[in-house]
Amino acid sequence: MNIACGIEYDGTGFHGFQRQPDNHGPTVQGALEAAIMQVSGERLAVNGAGRTDVGVHAAGQVVHFHTEAHLTPEIWERALNASLPITVAVRWAKAMPERFHARFSAVSRSYRYTIYDHPASSPLLARYSYHRPRPLDVDAMHEACRFLLGRKDFSAFGRSPDETNPRKPGPHSCVRLIHEARCTRQRSDFFAKTTELIVCDFTADAFLTGMVRRMVGTLVLVGQKRLSLDEFAAIVEKAEKTHPGAAAPPHGLCLVRVEYPEEFGVIA
Repeated sequence: MNIACGIEYDGTGFHGFQRQPDNHGPTVQGALEAAIMQVSGERLAVNGAGRTDVGVHAAGQVVHFHTEAHLTPEIWERALNASLPITVAVRWAKAMPERFHARFSAVSRSYRYTIYDHPASSPLLARYSYHRPRPLDVDAMHEACRFLLGRKDFSAFGRSPDETNPRKPGPHSCVRLIHEARCTRQRSDFFAKTTELIVCDFTADAFLTGMVRRMVGTLVLVGQKRLSLDEFAAIVEKAEKTHPGAAAPPHGLCLVRVEYPEEFGVIA
C-alpha cells in the first residue's frame, strides 16, 4: 500500500525534516521512520512534500511511504501517533494510488511567516514568531510583495536544492512560480490575550532552499524604511545575492499547506 499522511510538527528540536547522512541530530523524517519501525517492523523511507530547514515548523506537511503491512489508514494514524514524540503528530492518513508521491506529485506549497512587532517580547509567542521591537510598515511590505509574483529567477533569495548535490552536476534552475505573496496584520487571541501579528503568506509551485526566510528578511527592511520599493524590485530583477537582506530566523516559518492535482482527490 502507498500511505499518505498529513503531518504537523514543532521544528524547534529538529535538525530539519530530512534525515542527515551523518546522523547530526534528530530529524522529522527520522522520527517518522522510527515510529513506522515500531508499528510494523519495517525499515521504510518516508518522503516529504517539503524539506523544511532546521527549526522550521509545519501544520500541513504531507508525507508518503510504501508498506507491505496489512493495516488500514485509520490504524496507521492511531499507531503512529502512539509511537511519535509529542512534537510530531499525524493529522490524517489515506491510502493513495501507487503513482502518488508526496513531493513530486505536489503542484504547490504554501508557507506562512509570522512576525511580532511590539516593544515587549512575548514568551508564549517566542517559539513561533520573529520578534521585532519596533513597528513595521506592513502596507509597504505588502506593496513590495507584488514584485515577487509570477515566474522568475529567485536566485537573490535562495539556491536550488540540487546545487549541493554532487550527483546532480550541471546547471541548476532557480526559476520558480509564485502564485501568492502578501503581508497583512491579523489579530490573534492567544491564551485570552489579543495580539496583533504580521503574517507573510507565500504560495508557489516550489521554493528554493532558504527562499522564504530570505524574502521575509528583505521585506522587513522595506517595513523598516531601510529599503525602498524600487530598490526591492531591483533586487528581484537582478537575481543576485549581493544585497542587504539577511534570512529571517527559522522559528517564524511554518509549512501550512500542500496542494495536489484533482486526480488524487481531496488530500487534506
